[in-house]
Amino acid sequence: MSEEHTAAERTVAERTVVVTGGASGIGAATVRRMAAEGAHVAILDRNMALATALAEELGPKAAAFAADILDEAAVQAIERTIADSLPPVTGVVACAGIPDIPRAIEDYPAADWERVVDSHLKGTYITCRAFGGPMAVRGGGAIVNIASVLSFRSGPVLAYGPAKTAISSLTESLAVHWARRGVRVNAVAPGWTDTPFLRPPERKGERDLTPILRATPLGRLIKPEEVAAVIGFLLSPTAAIITGVTLPCDGGVIAGSGWGPYGGFPA
Repeated sequence: MSEEHTAAERTVAERTVVVTGGASGIGAATVRRMAAEGAHVAILDRNMALATALAEELGPKAAAFAADILDEAAVQAIERTIADSLPPVTGVVACAGIPDIPRAIEDYPAADWERVVDSHLKGTYITCRAFGGPMAVRGGGAIVNIASVLSFRSGPVLAYGPAKTAISSLTESLAVHWARRGVRVNAVAPGWTDTPFLRPPERKGERDLTPILRATPLGRLIKPEEVAAVIGFLLSPTAAIITGVTLPCDGGVIAGSGWGPYGGFPA
């Protein structure tokens, strides 16, 4: 084995990737991918039972933390604990957020709207601030935020869509803010992904997926592991010149959004 190869493996083995909302869905798929690559993983989630089960499944390089990402003091305390107990954090993935449902604005109280917006936008901001700042001081790292196809096209979820659009804007701002200090900041914009967010386990067989499949040129749901693969790329040195980008992972939804009036997608 070459010295260069050994050094590269050591670099992977001596890094930590933090994933909020890491106990399920895209977050869990990302945790598993990073662990498979040899990194230490810090799983932050409100559901400590799920986070602990995943950490136990992955072994001693995985650690679970009960986290309310809207509690800035608590998130900063977790950052200090991770800094004291795990290798340096070189990657952060902000996956946490709660679902929204289509509602008319007349039926959507501002307090409910704010709760959804905060869970995505404010939670992403607090996560980036807590972990990105120390990475900038150390001189390197990468952050991947979770946006959405609704960052590019509107939808009837009046809190979720605007929050995801704002996450794309925040991503661009932070990418420039930390660029000279070696921290890259990007986002992924998933389309319809087969997660508990889309199909809660207790109602998994109830949702009619026909409208979703008709709106997706690839004609299927996206797998969480497929989004995790893109996240892994953006965290990796291979993406060293990519920062400030929101990268669609949507099965063609954005590209195909104008095809309906012309009869839909070609067979």
